[in-house]
Amino acid sequence: MRSTTASALALTLGLVACTDDPAPTPEPTWESLVTASWTLAPGQEKTSDLSISTVTEDTAIAAIRPLSPIGTHHTLLAKGDAGLTGTNIVYASGVGTSELVFPPGTAMKLTAGELLGLQLHIYNNSDQPLTGMSGIEVKKVDPALVEHEVDLFLPGPRDFAIAPGVATASGTCTVTSAQTVFAVFPHMHQYGTHLKTTITTGGTPHVLYDDAYSFEHQKIVPFTPIQLAPGDTIQTECTWNNTTADTIGYGESSNTEMCYSILFRYPDDGQEFCD
Repeated sequence: MRSTTASALALTLGLVACTDDPAPTPEPTWESLVTASWTLAPGQEKTSDLSISTVTEDTAIAAIRPLSPIGTHHTLLAKGDAGLTGTNIVYASGVGTSELVFPPGTAMKLTAGELLGLQLHIYNNSDQPLTGMSGIEVKKVDPALVEHEVDLFLPGPRDFAIAPGVATASGTCTVTSAQTVFAVFPHMHQYGTHLKTTITTGGTPHVLYDDAYSFEHQKIVPFTPIQLAPGDTIQTECTWNNTTADTIGYGESSNTEMCYSILFRYPDDGQEFCD
């Protein structure tokens, strides 16, 4: 009888001990970080002013994606309210951009009280009015779990002139600090037809991306992280088919062009553009 009572007591204590174990950390879910509503008339194109919001708490972002209904062509997220400068862009997306999950132990950090600026490039190519809400959604994690901070930078030429017909331009960026890259977002505008990204590490070239380009289906392409050292280079080569009768240069409008191998990396070294 005593043995049975002792066993029951031990079982009871064991169950109590189990209930004291910490609950597992729930998986983060998607939530809005910043959004803006808009309305466009038929045929109207607009690059919005910055929509400014304030970060309410220290935030570590483990995954990010655009909220991009029809009519959203580009989404840019910047820190601060000084506009989109060469040092404050933290995320960019285009038509068809999918979600990006950062490597374990890394995150994009935002600080309580920090200002965020959202800029939208929206375009209604239909014959009816168009209304939507665009922005950025994220998954958040505990900032204490983050070992490395993520940012993005933009290797690619900005000094080019595209004559009517097929044309190609390229630019080479030299890395100035040790960093690890893990995703590329090829970015051109509506005349872009092909983009190639080549990373040279230790004197050996590696083709990171080499594919046809469609302005209507832009994508972020994750890859196995690559470590870069000072002196390594990133070459971006773009091909366009200028179907107009005019020479086209660099610019934000869909009727101008860009040529960027936008790379996600860690740690953040403060360098944004790299020609």
